[in-house]
Amino acid sequence: MADSVEVLQLQSGPGGRGSVEAHVGGSMGDLYGLGYERAPDGQIIYSNGYPVKSQTVRYLTNIYPKWKASIGNEFRYKRFRLNVLFDAQFGAKAYSHTYANNAMTGQLKSTLPGRYNGLVGDGVIQNPDGTFRKNDVPATEIWTYYTEHFIPDNVEANIFSTDFIKFREARLDYTFAAKFLKKLKLQKAAIGIYGRDLFIISNWPSFDPEFGTINNGLIQSGFEVGQFPATRTFGVNLNVSF
Repeated sequence: MADSVEVLQLQSGPGGRGSVEAHVGGSMGDLYGLGYERAPDGQIIYSNGYPVKSQTVRYLTNIYPKWKASIGNEFRYKRFRLNVLFDAQFGAKAYSHTYANNAMTGQLKSTLPGRYNGLVGDGVIQNPDGTFRKNDVPATEIWTYYTEHFIPDNVEANIFSTDFIKFREARLDYTFAAKFLKKLKLQKAAIGIYGRDLFIISNWPSFDPEFGTINNGLIQSGFEVGQFPATRTFGVNLNVSF
Protein backbone atom coordinates (compact mmCIF):
# COMPACT_ATOMS: atom_id res chain seq x y z
CA MET A 1 0.00 0.00 0.00
CA ALA A 2 1.16 3.52 -0.74
CA ASP A 3 2.38 5.55 2.22
CA SER A 4 -0.60 7.89 1.86
CA VAL A 5 -3.18 5.04 1.95
CA GLU A 6 -4.49 3.76 5.26
CA VAL A 7 -7.47 1.79 3.91
CA LEU A 8 -7.95 0.17 0.51
CA GLN A 9 -11.41 -1.21 -0.34
CA LEU A 10 -11.10 -4.28 -2.54
CA GLN A 11 -14.72 -5.48 -2.78
CA SER A 12 -18.16 -4.39 -1.65
CA GLY A 13 -21.05 -6.62 -0.66
CA PRO A 14 -24.54 -6.73 -2.20
CA GLY A 15 -26.25 -3.38 -1.78
CA GLY A 16 -23.16 -2.05 -0.03
CA ARG A 17 -23.55 -4.53 2.82
CA GLY A 18 -20.06 -5.20 4.03
CA SER A 19 -16.76 -4.76 2.26
CA VAL A 20 -13.39 -6.46 1.90
CA GLU A 21 -10.70 -4.01 2.90
CA ALA A 22 -6.96 -3.87 3.41
CA HIS A 23 -5.98 -1.85 6.48
CA VAL A 24 -2.54 -0.91 7.69
CA GLY A 25 -1.65 -3.65 10.17
CA GLY A 26 -4.41 -5.93 8.87
CA SER A 27 -4.51 -8.67 6.24
CA MET A 28 -5.62 -8.92 2.64
CA GLY A 29 -9.16 -10.26 2.55
CA ASP A 30 -10.38 -8.76 5.82
CA LEU A 31 -14.17 -8.40 5.79
CA TYR A 32 -15.78 -5.42 7.52
CA GLY A 33 -19.46 -4.75 8.16
CA LEU A 34 -22.25 -4.18 10.66
CA GLY A 35 -23.01 -6.73 13.36
CA TYR A 36 -24.51 -7.18 16.81
CA GLU A 37 -24.17 -4.79 19.70
CA ARG A 38 -22.38 -6.87 22.32
CA ALA A 39 -21.65 -6.72 26.03
CA PRO A 40 -18.01 -6.62 27.21
CA ASP A 41 -18.04 -10.44 27.54
CA GLY A 42 -19.20 -10.85 23.93
CA GLN A 43 -22.86 -11.70 24.51
CA ILE A 44 -25.51 -10.20 22.20
CA ILE A 45 -27.47 -7.31 23.72
CA TYR A 46 -31.28 -7.52 23.49
CA SER A 47 -33.90 -4.81 23.81
CA ASN A 48 -37.60 -5.63 24.26
CA GLY A 49 -36.86 -9.20 23.23
CA TYR A 50 -35.04 -8.42 19.99
CA PRO A 51 -31.31 -8.20 19.20
CA VAL A 52 -29.67 -4.80 18.98
CA LYS A 53 -27.54 -4.16 15.90
CA SER A 54 -24.45 -2.04 15.99
CA GLN A 55 -24.30 1.06 13.82
CA THR A 56 -20.52 0.97 13.61
CA VAL A 57 -18.68 -0.96 10.89
CA ARG A 58 -16.00 -3.24 12.29
CA TYR A 59 -13.72 -6.13 11.36
CA LEU A 60 -15.62 -9.42 11.23
CA THR A 61 -13.52 -12.12 9.55
CA ASN A 62 -11.19 -12.97 6.67
CA ILE A 63 -12.43 -14.42 3.40
CA TYR A 64 -9.23 -16.16 2.26
CA PRO A 65 -8.51 -19.74 3.38
CA LYS A 66 -5.41 -20.34 5.46
CA TRP A 67 -4.58 -23.30 3.26
CA LYS A 68 -5.82 -25.42 0.38
CA ALA A 69 -4.84 -28.98 -0.46
CA SER A 70 -5.48 -31.69 -3.01
CA ILE A 71 -4.63 -35.37 -2.84
CA GLY A 72 -5.04 -37.91 -5.60
CA ASN A 73 -3.98 -41.44 -6.31
CA GLU A 74 -4.08 -44.10 -8.99
CA PHE A 75 -4.75 -47.76 -8.30
CA ARG A 76 -4.11 -50.55 -10.79
CA TYR A 77 -5.29 -54.12 -10.78
CA LYS A 78 -4.76 -56.25 -13.88
CA ARG A 79 -6.56 -54.31 -16.64
CA PHE A 80 -8.42 -51.94 -14.33
CA ARG A 81 -7.22 -48.49 -13.37
CA LEU A 82 -8.89 -46.27 -10.74
CA ASN A 83 -8.08 -42.57 -10.27
CA VAL A 84 -9.45 -40.53 -7.35
CA LEU A 85 -9.00 -36.87 -6.40
CA PHE A 86 -9.93 -35.03 -3.19
CA ASP A 87 -9.80 -31.24 -2.58
CA ALA A 88 -10.04 -29.28 0.67
CA GLN A 89 -9.73 -25.79 2.08
CA PHE A 90 -9.82 -24.46 5.64
CA GLY A 91 -9.67 -21.20 7.56
CA ALA A 92 -11.98 -18.80 5.71
CA LYS A 93 -15.49 -17.38 6.08
CA ALA A 94 -17.87 -15.53 3.76
CA TYR A 95 -21.20 -13.73 3.67
CA SER A 96 -24.30 -15.58 2.38
CA HIS A 97 -27.09 -13.40 1.01
CA THR A 98 -29.06 -16.55 0.19
CA TYR A 99 -29.08 -17.56 3.86
CA ALA A 100 -30.18 -14.06 4.93
CA ASN A 101 -33.18 -14.12 2.59
CA ASN A 102 -34.17 -17.69 3.47
CA ALA A 103 -33.93 -16.99 7.20
CA MET A 104 -36.00 -13.82 7.03
CA THR A 105 -38.75 -15.55 5.03
CA GLY A 106 -38.88 -18.58 7.34
CA GLN A 107 -37.69 -21.17 4.83
CA LEU A 108 -35.04 -22.74 7.08
CA LYS A 109 -35.36 -25.33 9.84
CA SER A 110 -33.35 -23.03 12.08
CA THR A 111 -36.27 -20.59 12.06
CA LEU A 112 -38.82 -23.10 13.37
CA PRO A 113 -38.26 -22.43 17.11
CA GLY A 114 -40.67 -19.90 18.57
CA ARG A 115 -43.25 -19.89 15.80
CA TYR A 116 -46.13 -20.67 18.12
CA ASN A 117 -45.08 -19.59 21.60
CA GLY A 118 -42.32 -17.04 20.96
CA LEU A 119 -38.84 -17.44 22.41
CA VAL A 120 -36.25 -15.74 24.58
CA GLY A 121 -33.06 -14.85 22.74
CA ASP A 122 -29.70 -15.98 24.10
CA GLY A 123 -28.00 -12.83 25.34
CA VAL A 124 -28.19 -10.03 27.87
CA ILE A 125 -30.14 -6.86 28.64
CA GLN A 126 -28.39 -3.67 29.65
CA ASN A 127 -29.59 -2.28 32.96
CA PRO A 128 -30.07 1.48 33.55
CA ASP A 129 -26.85 1.58 35.60
CA GLY A 130 -24.82 0.12 32.72
CA THR A 131 -24.57 -3.42 34.09
CA PHE A 132 -26.01 -6.43 32.28
CA ARG A 133 -28.39 -9.23 33.16
CA LYS A 134 -29.46 -12.32 31.26
CA ASN A 135 -32.18 -11.63 28.70
CA ASP A 136 -35.55 -12.73 30.04
CA VAL A 137 -37.92 -10.89 27.70
CA PRO A 138 -39.66 -13.14 25.15
CA ALA A 139 -39.97 -12.11 21.51
CA THR A 140 -43.64 -12.54 20.61
CA GLU A 141 -43.37 -11.41 16.99
CA ILE A 142 -41.25 -14.28 15.74
CA TRP A 143 -41.02 -12.91 12.18
CA THR A 144 -39.58 -9.69 13.60
CA TYR A 145 -37.20 -11.71 15.79
CA TYR A 146 -35.62 -13.58 12.86
CA THR A 147 -35.69 -10.51 10.63
CA GLU A 148 -33.78 -8.50 13.22
CA HIS A 149 -31.23 -11.30 13.49
CA PHE A 150 -30.68 -12.12 9.81
CA ILE A 151 -31.58 -8.96 7.94
CA PRO A 152 -28.94 -8.64 5.17
CA ASP A 153 -27.56 -5.49 6.77
CA ASN A 154 -26.47 -7.62 9.74
CA VAL A 155 -23.39 -8.94 7.99
CA GLU A 156 -22.06 -10.67 11.12
CA ALA A 157 -25.15 -12.90 11.46
CA ASN A 158 -24.86 -14.13 7.86
CA ILE A 159 -21.18 -15.10 7.86
CA PHE A 160 -20.32 -18.80 7.71
CA SER A 161 -17.29 -21.00 7.30
CA THR A 162 -16.31 -21.96 3.76
CA ASP A 163 -14.27 -24.96 4.91
CA PHE A 164 -14.87 -28.07 2.82
CA ILE A 165 -13.61 -31.49 1.83
CA LYS A 166 -14.67 -32.55 -1.66
CA PHE A 167 -14.59 -35.84 -3.46
CA ARG A 168 -13.68 -34.01 -6.62
CA GLU A 169 -13.33 -36.80 -9.13
CA ALA A 170 -13.27 -40.56 -9.61
CA ARG A 171 -12.50 -42.46 -12.79
CA LEU A 172 -12.47 -46.20 -13.48
CA ASP A 173 -10.99 -47.48 -16.75
CA TYR A 174 -10.72 -50.95 -18.23
CA THR A 175 -8.24 -51.76 -21.01
CA PHE A 176 -9.24 -54.62 -23.29
CA ALA A 177 -6.87 -57.54 -23.81
CA ALA A 178 -4.80 -57.75 -26.98
CA LYS A 179 -6.32 -61.13 -27.90
CA PHE A 180 -9.79 -59.61 -27.90
CA LEU A 181 -8.67 -56.54 -29.83
CA LYS A 182 -7.07 -58.65 -32.53
CA LYS A 183 -10.45 -60.15 -33.38
CA LEU A 184 -11.85 -56.63 -33.81
CA LYS A 185 -8.80 -55.46 -35.75
CA LEU A 186 -8.03 -52.80 -33.18
CA GLN A 187 -4.65 -51.80 -31.78
CA LYS A 188 -5.95 -50.50 -28.46
CA ALA A 189 -9.29 -49.97 -26.73
CA ALA A 190 -10.35 -48.81 -23.26
CA ILE A 191 -13.66 -47.93 -21.69
CA GLY A 192 -14.13 -45.84 -18.57
CA ILE A 193 -16.72 -44.27 -16.33
CA TYR A 194 -16.16 -41.06 -14.37
CA GLY A 195 -17.85 -38.70 -11.98
CA ARG A 196 -17.01 -35.17 -10.81
CA ASP A 197 -18.04 -33.24 -7.69
CA LEU A 198 -19.41 -36.43 -6.20
CA PHE A 199 -19.57 -35.54 -2.51
CA ILE A 200 -18.88 -32.60 -0.21
CA ILE A 201 -18.44 -32.23 3.54
CA SER A 202 -19.10 -28.62 4.58
CA ASN A 203 -21.13 -26.49 6.99
CA TRP A 204 -21.75 -23.81 4.38
CA PRO A 205 -25.53 -23.14 4.59
CA SER A 206 -26.29 -22.55 0.91
CA PHE A 207 -25.13 -24.94 -1.80
CA ASP A 208 -21.41 -24.78 -2.41
CA PRO A 209 -18.66 -22.86 -0.53
CA GLU A 210 -16.76 -22.56 -3.82
CA PHE A 211 -19.16 -19.92 -5.10
CA GLY A 212 -18.22 -17.02 -7.34
CA THR A 213 -20.33 -13.86 -7.44
CA ILE A 214 -19.96 -11.61 -10.47
CA ASN A 215 -19.96 -7.87 -9.77
CA ASN A 216 -19.04 -5.40 -12.52
CA GLY A 217 -17.20 -8.14 -14.38
CA LEU A 218 -15.16 -9.23 -11.35
CA ILE A 219 -15.49 -12.50 -9.43
CA GLN A 220 -15.94 -11.79 -5.73
CA SER A 221 -15.07 -14.54 -3.28
CA GLY A 222 -16.33 -13.02 -0.03
CA PHE A 223 -20.00 -12.48 -0.86
CA GLU A 224 -22.40 -15.17 -2.08
CA VAL A 225 -25.52 -13.79 -3.78
CA GLY A 226 -28.23 -15.97 -5.32
CA GLN A 227 -26.04 -19.02 -5.78
CA PHE A 228 -27.29 -21.94 -7.86
CA PRO A 229 -26.81 -25.52 -6.64
CA ALA A 230 -23.67 -27.29 -7.79
CA THR A 231 -24.21 -30.34 -9.99
CA ARG A 232 -22.62 -33.77 -10.12
CA THR A 233 -21.32 -34.89 -13.48
CA PHE A 234 -21.25 -38.50 -14.69
CA GLY A 235 -20.01 -39.86 -17.98
CA VAL A 236 -18.69 -42.76 -20.04
CA ASN A 237 -15.54 -42.58 -22.12
CA LEU A 238 -14.46 -44.95 -24.90
CA ASN A 239 -11.02 -44.75 -26.54
CA VAL A 240 -10.05 -46.89 -29.51
CA SER A 241 -6.98 -46.99 -31.80
CA PHE A 242 -7.11 -48.60 -35.23
